[in-house]
Amino acid sequence: MGKVENGLDIYFAAGNANTQRQEKEIELIMKKRNSAGWKLISTSTAIVDTTNQFSNLYLFWEKN
Repeated sequence: MGKVENGLDIYFAAGNANTQRQEKEIELIMKKRNSAGWKLISTSTAIVDTTNQFSNLYLFWEKN
């Protein structure tokens, strides 16, 4: 059985989470991880400040 590594990226988003800049930043994170052999296994979001519309996007990765 091969060694399994786990990874986590946390993307911090302020304001409107659907802006083009934020989409490009997330795309860059995913491309870097995929090219290094990582597989995205799960995502999760959390609203951490409703007043300022601040949220986190958690990307969970696995690499064999």
